[in-house]
Amino acid sequence: MWLYDRPIAHRGLHDNANTENSMGAFRNAIEKGYNIETDVHILKSGEVVIFHDFTLKRVCGKNVKITDLTLDDIKGNDYLLPNGEHIPLLSELLEIAEGKTGILLEIKINGFNYDVEKAVLELIKGKEDFIAVQAFNPWTIAWFRQHAPEFTLGILSDGIILPVDKMMMKKMRPDFIAYNIKSIGKCTIKYIKKKNLKTLVWTVRKEELFDKAVSINVDNIIFEHLDPYKYGYHLPSEN
Repeated sequence: MWLYDRPIAHRGLHDNANTENSMGAFRNAIEKGYNIETDVHILKSGEVVIFHDFTLKRVCGKNVKITDLTLDDIKGNDYLLPNGEHIPLLSELLEIAEGKTGILLEIKINGFNYDVEKAVLELIKGKEDFIAVQAFNPWTIAWFRQHAPEFTLGILSDGIILPVDKMMMKKMRPDFIAYNIKSIGKCTIKYIKKKNLKTLVWTVRKEELFDKAVSINVDNIIFEHLDPYKYGYHLPSEN
């Protein structure tokens, strides 16, 4: 499957010229042949927007919540990304990625009204051949399992032990678990494989973390600031 066939560029293949989660970073990833990981929120006006943080302070220097903005706001010139681009909509990424690369969507937590989930599903219906969904919120994955079981779904974890009880795991029935590379080891990998789940790791930024990912035999990596192939990295499916 595409999700495990080639490394995944974290927030696109970004650099000094191409801000994270910008169309430039996404085009760069497509050009270099990588899958794309990205993050989505919902705007005040209802559109699904691509942005990682809950506020624009770190990336754009504006102390405003992304969910308080409208489509007119992000299409204006007051909230530009550092590379001069507008904050993109998910629909814009789908347009350039279909048929060229896979997209791993992280749904950001937005309470329990499922507005983001519903809006995202409206956009990605019928695109399960190149889109997968992940989230830290187990209820998000359970919602997608119920309403869109055709998609590949995964739960994110920042700890060694996934903080989800057995009942919640049954509701989610994830296809993969995406772990912080710094908090995972061989024992966790063995446990996951016994459950017949795939394993992704994030975010691989250093050569020694590539070595760790290879040594514990993960199914794929989410990386940034490095070229996996430069370090001779091969996924298990390529060995």
